[in-house]
Amino acid sequence: MMQSELRLVLGALAAVAVPAAALHFTTGEERLTAGLTAAPFGWSRILVAHLVTALPLGFILAGWVRSVPDLRESPRGWWVVGALAAIGLVLLVGPGSAEAVITGDLGPVAAIVLRSGLAVVLVLPWCVAALDPPPQGTRPVRPGAMLCLGACLAIVPCGLYANAVIATKTEQTTELLNRERLVLAEGQIEGLCELGSDRPVLNRSPGEVRVALAAAIPKLKQVAARPLSPTTSPATRLDRAILFVRLDRLDDAARLLESLVPTDTVQLLLASVYRDQSRWSESDALYSEVLQKSITRAADSNAKSACLTAIEGLAFNARAERRPADAERVLQLGLAALPTEAAHFHFQLGRHYADGGRTGQATEHLRAATTLDPTRFREPVDKLMGQLWVATPACFGPTGSLTEGKK
Repeated sequence: MMQSELRLVLGALAAVAVPAAALHFTTGEERLTAGLTAAPFGWSRILVAHLVTALPLGFILAGWVRSVPDLRESPRGWWVVGALAAIGLVLLVGPGSAEAVITGDLGPVAAIVLRSGLAVVLVLPWCVAALDPPPQGTRPVRPGAMLCLGACLAIVPCGLYANAVIATKTEQTTELLNRERLVLAEGQIEGLCELGSDRPVLNRSPGEVRVALAAAIPKLKQVAARPLSPTTSPATRLDRAILFVRLDRLDDAARLLESLVPTDTVQLLLASVYRDQSRWSESDALYSEVLQKSITRAADSNAKSACLTAIEGLAFNARAERRPADAERVLQLGLAALPTEAAHFHFQLGRHYADGGRTGQATEHLRAATTLDPTRFREPVDKLMGQLWVATPACFGPTGSLTEGKK
């Protein structure tokens, strides 16, 4: 490889790696804890995607810069200094631009253009430093149509990717809110708002959820800071443990729950805390104990609810530990033991088989879930069917419906 070509490769790598690392690791601890990177990029994957797709436009502009007589022979070191200054500029203007997106002063399209523009500013100096100056007497380059092409490459792919990330993060945030993991959900909501998402979260806009969480969490922290006396009742201690979970204080929640009498409610909550701490074997042991106690009296509504929670917890743990056979076994157990929840377990099995590439079994269970409870499962089944159709179109008819036969 020629020296100039090697310099181009190293320049492209530096244009992505250095700004991404600098911006990410100079971000405040609170954002990093929430899984976010520097504003206004939300998550690090969005930042890296913008930097990568900005490279073509960066090199197009760098070619024009190097063809300008006054800049042709400018030292590479100047541009490296300029690259560091660009990082400082983004750190300076990023929070304000993110707030403009969050407050609605900038719409989703303007937010994508803004992030793309900042990414071009970050990569351009590295691209100029990587290019050799053209021979003397060469006319300045006129980018023309190439400039438009580079701009499209910098904006459109990241716009599509951001929409995909927003869809995934919206589902994750909804799940966190359903589990009342408020502090974790707050970080996700912040990222969604920065990206300009207008997808509803629990039938409310991300901005509305953000405001509600910002009002609720400080009050909950004040309650959690109040000490418990030795005579505090078990019910109050359980409420405090639930509050610790909502505030993502899992160690405090675990210690408090471990001190309580092991009822089904206490054990299930402790199992979920262990799960979120990745203490899989301890979580499995508690879920299994509750399941054994409740499955024989599943006709009782409380026992049925405990049984359902235990089965879902065991299935989640098995998937997280990459034990698909165990996940399948416990879901089949739920299907047999809780016939009134058959639609739910058919859907879970369908999703499980779809994730494992077993399309025929997936379609069979998805069809059963829709037949048993169309109101609840028609929409999620249709969504999953669409994903299966893209992956394995032979399993579907021309209208995208499930085939009748098992493949």
